[in-house]
Amino acid sequence: MSTFKVLVTSQKGGVGKSTVAANLAAYLRRQGQTVTLLDFDTHGSSSTWLTRAPNIGVVVQHHMLPLDQGGNRPILDARLHLRRAASSSDVVICDLTWTDSIAGELMFEYDLVIVPTSVSEIELAATAGFLSRHRWVFDSAIHTPPTLLVAPTRVQAEHLHSDVFSKQRFPVSFMLSPPILEAQSARDMFERGYLMDLQDACGASFNEFGKSVCAARDVRHAAQKLSQPQAGTANNLPLRSKLGTHSSVLGTRSNLLGTSSSLSSQYSILGRHRVQKVRPDETLGKSNPSPSASSLSVMGIPQFLKRMSMGVISK
Repeated sequence: MSTFKVLVTSQKGGVGKSTVAANLAAYLRRQGQTVTLLDFDTHGSSSTWLTRAPNIGVVVQHHMLPLDQGGNRPILDARLHLRRAASSSDVVICDLTWTDSIAGELMFEYDLVIVPTSVSEIELAATAGFLSRHRWVFDSAIHTPPTLLVAPTRVQAEHLHSDVFSKQRFPVSFMLSPPILEAQSARDMFERGYLMDLQDACGASFNEFGKSVCAARDVRHAAQKLSQPQAGTANNLPLRSKLGTHSSVLGTRSNLLGTSSSLSSQYSILGRHRVQKVRPDETLGKSNPSPSASSLSVMGIPQFLKRMSMGVISK
């Protein structure tokens, strides 16, 4: 199995990006994977966390990209470090604050792009704007696009009954992870330990998030096997086209978690965001399931991964 490459990125600070990157690296290492964290941020928060917390075997590298040089230099450096790390690890996680000086083509190097976001309407609008500018990456018909996972972070109790995710429309299809709850215990863990070890709701929420990332990885690997070219099929189509993920989606509004007990259910997602993927033949009034939909059903994909969102940002 090839190296699973994850980019944790956002243009906004203060959304917990480095916390997600460092703790996800630790979580996957605890699952028995060999993991390298590439910290491309100037401040090096995620790499500092892992080097000062108890050593659990994550390989940590801090490389500041030459963003001031512009041109292709930042993306060339990032690709070099990524490919070197991938040669010796099962998983590579990159922590990167996105700027306009980074070419969007870099995202094609990754299997999974995680975009942490708080659940305020302002932050969600900023996240939707970021995704809109890079819609061409996630909708690419030339390259295999990365899987997009939007991760609600620093979610507080008063957010649990909000319908903010249903209100905000996004420009691309995405998977919505279980929320990572805000807690003082999480801040106390900085450089001292890992969120997965917290014996509270925050720790439980992070472990659910970690499960969702593992499930997304398994689904992508299974989908790649399904998309291997067979006799009489075109082999120049990207994975996304072969699976028919450009089909329309419908959704109904619901609150963020309903009740806090939802955290304990497997693969619960923020807001029970019930956006069901509709097969293309259903939109045409036909009843026969498409081969791609049948394949996805056979793969036993967790329900939260079947709930996706597509739309147009409100003007």
